[in-house]
Amino acid sequence: MNEKYEKIRYRLVFNRSRRLNRKGEGLVQIECQQGVRRIYFSTKVYLEPCYWRDGMVVDHELATDLNVILRRQRIDIERVELDFMKRDIRVTLPMLREAVKSKTAPSAKLTDFGRNVISQSDRRDVTKANYRTLLNDIDRFRRGIRVDECDYSFIEKYDLYLKDCGVQHNTRISRLRLLRAVLNEAVKRDMLARNPFERYRVEGMTSRHGFLGDGDIQKLEKLTNLSDRETLVRDAFLFCCFTGLRWSDFLALEPSCFKNGWIRITMQKTNLPVSIPYTRLFEGRAQKLLERYDGDIRKMNSRLPANSQVNSTIRDLLRKACINVDFRVTFHTSRHTFASLLLEEGVPVTTVQRMLGHTKVQTTQIYAEVTERTIEKDISRQAGKSSKRKRRHC
Repeated sequence: MNEKYEKIRYRLVFNRSRRLNRKGEGLVQIECQQGVRRIYFSTKVYLEPCYWRDGMVVDHELATDLNVILRRQRIDIERVELDFMKRDIRVTLPMLREAVKSKTAPSAKLTDFGRNVISQSDRRDVTKANYRTLLNDIDRFRRGIRVDECDYSFIEKYDLYLKDCGVQHNTRISRLRLLRAVLNEAVKRDMLARNPFERYRVEGMTSRHGFLGDGDIQKLEKLTNLSDRETLVRDAFLFCCFTGLRWSDFLALEPSCFKNGWIRITMQKTNLPVSIPYTRLFEGRAQKLLERYDGDIRKMNSRLPANSQVNSTIRDLLRKACINVDFRVTFHTSRHTFASLLLEEGVPVTTVQRMLGHTKVQTTQIYAEVTERTIEKDISRQAGKSSKRKRRHC
């Protein structure tokens, strides 16, 4: 550090503008002086003049608490200068103002930094909402923690806190991944030397929903004596078991989405385009269903009742087909069924990922549950390969 560097001096000032608001109160500010230059930060604390004397709050019923708040705010800004000095950077008042405003100093509060990053990002609204939930949760766990205090121990204790609070496995993993992303942003801004998650293993997600086996699907296909509504719901559900479409995407299907044996649609949730070769999946059973409606998807998806009523009807159909499962079946179960059956058949997870429209392969991998049928198929494949090798040697 250059020896001529002039350190910044800090003090609290009251009513610098010499104007009071309608309540007769003046603003308390933090003055930062370097040489002859000064900048000011608002504390958002307003007081009547009689409560301010010698740079502190006096004779006020909340004087002690207010003085603590003001002192902490001043210390937070002083820490920003110290952060620069630790990195051998000569800080100027404009640099100080920008660092405080953008929450990009290592001493910035983690939640303030995270909220600032999210507000400036182009992430989807639902993703931003998940980040806000994370930051609110961190506030409850350890209010005021700074970015430079986020180490391995903090992550370990936060993970334990989530477990103790009874947070479900996938929700816990999701929050840890979001926290990892926030700290990655801090690393990019040189607020952290390295992300502590580099040494902390985050578990994988597990499938939160069950899926139907091919035998269950065949039972549904063979159901007879159904009402028109039950038939329509059954066919829509099975169509999505064979195509992997979400409820919202199924409702958005138009005849123009079908061309040369492919469904091409932009997904409602992610705005990502997907292509599904529906005539070549599951022996073309989706195409056969569509033919019952003269090849017009609108005759199927435009007549469905509300989603809640559809879910109730699906559960009635399962009872009629004598299908017993240990999970709650909804229309979305069709999407899990599609993914699980394809992975069970040995279709590469990246191929399934593209048809589902997942941006990350890890999301698709939660469906790759090992079932007895999967084990049997893998053993049969291996046995078949061994037999072929023996015949070649003979």
